[in-house]
Amino acid sequence: MAVCLNCGKEYDGCLCDECRNTADIEALCRKIIEYSVGSGDNPLWDRIAAELSSTGNFRNAVFALADELPSPRKEYWQILSFSGINANVQKNNRPWLYETYAGIKDADGLSRFELNRIKGVVLGALYMDYQYEDADLLAGELLEEETLPIQVYYNLADFYSKTRRYDEVDETMNFAAQIYGAEQAAKFIGEIADKNRKYREKEAAGKQQYMPNPKENREEARKAYIDFLASIGIEAELPEASTSRSTIPKAIPRDQYPSPKEIRDVDFDTFVAYDLETTGLSPKTDAIIEIGAVKVSGGRVIESQEYVFREFVKPYKKRISDKVTQLTGITKEDVKDAREMWDVFRDFLEFAGDAVLVGFNNVNFDSRFLVRAGRYANIIMENTQFDVLKYAERFRDRLGLTDKKISLDVLSQKLDIKNPEAHRALSDAITTAKVFLKLKEMDRSVKPETVDDLLSDIDDW
Repeated sequence: MAVCLNCGKEYDGCLCDECRNTADIEALCRKIIEYSVGSGDNPLWDRIAAELSSTGNFRNAVFALADELPSPRKEYWQILSFSGINANVQKNNRPWLYETYAGIKDADGLSRFELNRIKGVVLGALYMDYQYEDADLLAGELLEEETLPIQVYYNLADFYSKTRRYDEVDETMNFAAQIYGAEQAAKFIGEIADKNRKYREKEAAGKQQYMPNPKENREEARKAYIDFLASIGIEAELPEASTSRSTIPKAIPRDQYPSPKEIRDVDFDTFVAYDLETTGLSPKTDAIIEIGAVKVSGGRVIESQEYVFREFVKPYKKRISDKVTQLTGITKEDVKDAREMWDVFRDFLEFAGDAVLVGFNNVNFDSRFLVRAGRYANIIMENTQFDVLKYAERFRDRLGLTDKKISLDVLSQKLDIKNPEAHRALSDAITTAKVFLKLKEMDRSVKPETVDDLLSDIDDW
């Protein structure tokens, strides 16, 4: 059912005739882009988003809504509909971005601040497309400005960190802190600062630093990267050994790989929620076929591109059964050209950083598959694991959970959380994050009245 995004009336379009003439369309675009789906602040938008294949696609409604605006206001909001509150655009939309930017960069109708925000989006696209020289020129232009949108500082810091200019990252962070305050700067750019610190530590230890690792045209991307670094006076070489699809790496022996570390303390609001789809239930003999993850910052699930991880995995020595395809929708064709688990695992760990990994039954299931991938990647997974399934046990009575086993499907339904793509890794990861945050809210809302009540709760947990 199509409805007006402003008033909620049934209408075959973004705005009904009345709202088209009376609504502040740009204000509406801004609110949709900044809206946190599932927050409950706008039940109409939550309902519309829940009917989409991914709730993160809700902000794409701005693309159509902006058609009501004149150029270049239209293009400005359409670009932001793809990049969201952050500053990155998915690969398949970048050709459109470059063409659109070229058409509006010299046009009247955008403030200097707004144009710089678009330049920041283009900067992110350029270095993600390995166009380092063009990215460097644009970064130089941006740094001549006295004030930039904070999202632009994120891409500047990321670009400098990935091109091994670690001091420039610190300077960029300082600029952002001076303008927006240290807390806001840390919220937006803290993740990049942490990565930068780790890259710098690797440099000091003589270890391999960041190197592009795309799924396609890997050697060309790495050559462009090394050539660019050479042009700015930084020497870099390809890693000595690169694992190809035909070469199975020698795994760390099972008895030498540490078991996942579990925590049960819930006093954290920033984490990575993740989920795996696999060929079966045995971590020893079955294989990962998909990894999905989402970053949660300050208790807020962020579904924009740089905060989600989703990738198929070529199952190691296993086939995808009809039963698994029926359950997940994943076919052998989906994973035919996927990367091996050890390659995807490396990128997943880089995405997660040192965050707590939150999952559903992950301590007994998902984390054990990750251990196997880590053994073949020759990387020790040091992240702590938090299991939402174990946490949910203490809410049985309050939620009326009577079945012996608690499933993510049942738990999310009890909490009125929609999972638009159940049994797909990213959707299940996002649902797990929302379930965990909702349970924490319930936990905080009930305080034991006596010491005996407190001790009883501790015993149950």
